[in-house]
Amino acid sequence: MTQLLPHEDPLRRCLKVHEWPEADQSAWEKLFEPGDILEGTAGLGQHWCEDTREKYRKGYGRWLTFLITSGQCEVNHAPEDRVTLEAVSAYIGQLSEEVASWTVWGRLSELLAVCKAMAPAADWSWLNRAVRRLEAQGRASKDKHSRLRPAAEISHWAYGELDRTLKAPPARHAETKFRDALLVGILIACPTMRLGNLTKIKIGQHLIKLKGRYELRFQGFEMKARKPIEIPVPESLTAYINHYIEQVRPILLDGNDSDRLWITQYGKPMTDKAIHAAISKATERAFGRAINPHLFRDCAVTSVAIEDPKHIGIAAPILGHTDPRTTEKHYIQAQQLHACRTLVRSLKDLRAQLQPAGANAKRRKH
Repeated sequence: MTQLLPHEDPLRRCLKVHEWPEADQSAWEKLFEPGDILEGTAGLGQHWCEDTREKYRKGYGRWLTFLITSGQCEVNHAPEDRVTLEAVSAYIGQLSEEVASWTVWGRLSELLAVCKAMAPAADWSWLNRAVRRLEAQGRASKDKHSRLRPAAEISHWAYGELDRTLKAPPARHAETKFRDALLVGILIACPTMRLGNLTKIKIGQHLIKLKGRYELRFQGFEMKARKPIEIPVPESLTAYINHYIEQVRPILLDGNDSDRLWITQYGKPMTDKAIHAAISKATERAFGRAINPHLFRDCAVTSVAIEDPKHIGIAAPILGHTDPRTTEKHYIQAQQLHACRTLVRSLKDLRAQLQPAGANAKRRKH
C-alpha cells in the first residue's frame, strides 16, 4: 500500500476556511474586520501579516480536522467552547504519534493564538502553560547545538561548492547544485533574513544591484520586527549571483516567466518548503547533519560570541532582536557550547597523556 503524504492524508489535513463549520468561519472573519484598535472596534487579527494569518489558519484547520475525525466537533457550540482540557490532551496525543515534538508545540501554539484572538475574555492560562511545557520539551529534543557549525565553515563550503560546480564538466542537476550552494552562501552572509524573506526575493525589488554589487532590501511589513532593512551582500558573491541570474536561472525557468530569484528545476518559483529542503539537504551532504535555514542565524551569532565576543552587540541586529535579553540568551548558549567543546578536547588530551607507554603498540598487534 502506498503511504500517503501528510497533506494527502484526510486525518492530517489543515482544513481551509471554507471547509470549517459556519461558527468558526464567522469567528475567523471577525478577526480581520477593519476598525480602530484604540477604540476596540478592529478585529484582533487585523495586524497579522499574510504569512502569520496563513500559519494560524493551518494550525486551526488542523485542530478542526482532529475534532471532526474524532467525532468531537459540536457544530452548535462556540469555537472556544470546544477547546477543552480533555480535547486538547487527546489532540496532543494524536499529534505526538504523527510528528516531532517541535511540530506538536507549533500546532498547539497556533491554536492558542487563534483562541486568544477569537475569545480574548476567556481564561487560556491552562493552554498557555501547556504550550510552554511543550516548547521546553521540543527545545530539549531538537539538540540544536550539535548541528551548529561556524559561519566561516559554512561560507567556505558554499564558495567551494560554487567553484566546483562552475569548473566541472556539464552534469545532471548542475544548475540546482549551483543554486543550492548560492542559497547557502547568501543566507549565511545575510542571516537577518528569515525563510519567508529568502523565498520571496524578487529581482529588482528586493535584490538590487548598485555600483557593481548587490543589496537586499525589505520593507517593514515584510519583516518580523516590522522594520525596513537594507542588507549589503558581500562583494565576493557578486560574480556568482551574476552567473546564476544570467546563466543558471534561465535554464531553470525553461521559457517560463517569473521575477522571483529562486526557481525550481521545473521552472516555477521555489516555495518555503522547497528552499528549506534544498538548504537542509545541501548542508547534510556537506557536514553530515542538516542545518535548516533558521539555524543559520544561530550559527552566525554563535560564531561572533565565541570568536569575537567584544562585538557581541552586532548579534541583536543580525537576529532582529529588540529585547537585549533574547540576545543575551544566545550569548550564554554560545559560551556554554564553547565550554563543552573545550572540555571534550581537554579530556581527550588528558587521556592521551595518561595512556600507558606502549599501549598503542599493543593495540596495533591485536
